[in-house]
Amino acid sequence: MKKILIVEDEAIVAMENKMNLTKAGFLVVGSVSSAEDALLKIAETLPDLILMDIKLKGDLNGIDAVSIIREKNNIPVVFLTGNSDNKTQLLMKEIPNTTYLLKPVLTNDLIASVHKMIDSQPSH
Repeated sequence: MKKILIVEDEAIVAMENKMNLTKAGFLVVGSVSSAEDALLKIAETLPDLILMDIKLKGDLNGIDAVSIIREKNNIPVVFLTGNSDNKTQLLMKEIPNTTYLLKPVLTNDLIASVHKMIDSQPSH
């Protein structure tokens, strides 16, 4: 069973994503609301994929968090954002092994993106 970490500061969105991912057969190993908490949780759980919101509580945003994560791990990331401006999209596109979805996210799109990112990873 593939493990997913949810990094989302909107509790309702995080709960809905957890429910949908669990129904689709994934193991959600945690749900945190800040990049700082995400960094701790990743070290603890080593997820197969991170579902990462761009705007988070704390000093770091999701893009900053992934830059730090990539110093140690190449965990695939599905960014979620309500911000579709060109600058944000360009920043997300520059980070390898990621994709992004615009909020509000349809369940089928979320599950398809998660499968695509996990399935594209080399086998261990």
